Amino acid sequence: MAVAKLAGHRIVVVTLLAAKNTFSRHPQRLAVQPLAVVCLCALLLSACASEAKNKVTWQQDKPQITAGIAAVQHEQQASADAMQQQTTAIVSLQQKIESLEQLIQQQLDHTESLSNHVEQLHRVSNKKSKKAPVKANQKPIKLAKAEIKHPAPIKTAPSIPVVAAPVTPKVDLAALAEAEKNAYTAAYLALKSGRFDEASIAFNKQLDLYPKGEYTDQAWYWLGETRLAQGDNSKALNAFKYVADHYSNSVKHAAALLKLGQLSQSQSRYATARAYYQRLIQDHADSNLAEQARAALSNLPAKTSENEQ
Repeated sequence: MAVAKLAGHRIVVVTLLAAKNTFSRHPQRLAVQPLAVVCLCALLLSACASEAKNKVTWQQDKPQITAGIAAVQHEQQASADAMQQQTTAIVSLQQKIESLEQLIQQQLDHTESLSNHVEQLHRVSNKKSKKAPVKANQKPIKLAKAEIKHPAPIKTAPSIPVVAAPVTPKVDLAALAEAEKNAYTAAYLALKSGRFDEASIAFNKQLDLYPKGEYTDQAWYWLGETRLAQGDNSKALNAFKYVADHYSNSVKHAAALLKLGQLSQSQSRYATARAYYQRLIQDHADSNLAEQARAALSNLPAKTSENEQ
């Protein structure tokens, strides 16, 4: 402030001296010069006063501006922290995905190994079962007529060869169950990942290897879902029908009946659809799928005419 005032005073003095010299050289400008000098001095003094006023205004606004700057810095820090947390979460998710992919690959390898082992056991069992045991031809023993004086020696019967029964190889049931579970899991993951061709092949292979396994009913159902995703409604209907007809206690029995009703309804086979919906309601009255079947029944035409094979 002091520097500004001193600079203003000096400018005023210099201006007055310049006006005096001009007046001494040009006396005819007497009426104009004093007015210009006065205006210039007033302008400089007002600038000094304005600077002082501005300084007072800055002192008044300083807390508010400082608080605003602090708030902006706080928001920037919060954004940086949020960005760091998001980056950490993304890295963690990527690591988990890589770990899951490695685990799935290990399960697939293990499943393939167990499947090969099971196939080998089946081949060995089939080969041994084809070999029929050799039966010995036992000839009747003829005894010579005995003479009183010279009895004939008694001939011994020929020895019958003993054929050992075929040995059935022992199957590790725990390993077999684990192999079936891994095969089912791999096929299911392929379906949920949208790899429908791979899932279809995997489910069919599981049903060939484990036709009476623990997951056979679910494999049939998900094979139907796979065929449905591939657009093959006929094969999908056959898969669902197999579950509905052969696995009444399956956890997928109600779902298979609902799918059969929906497929029949989409093909305008309303009587068949009604029969499947009613069967679902009768067999699984308290299930959520039964509620869907009731809603579907209410939307079916009252009178139907169809030609069903």
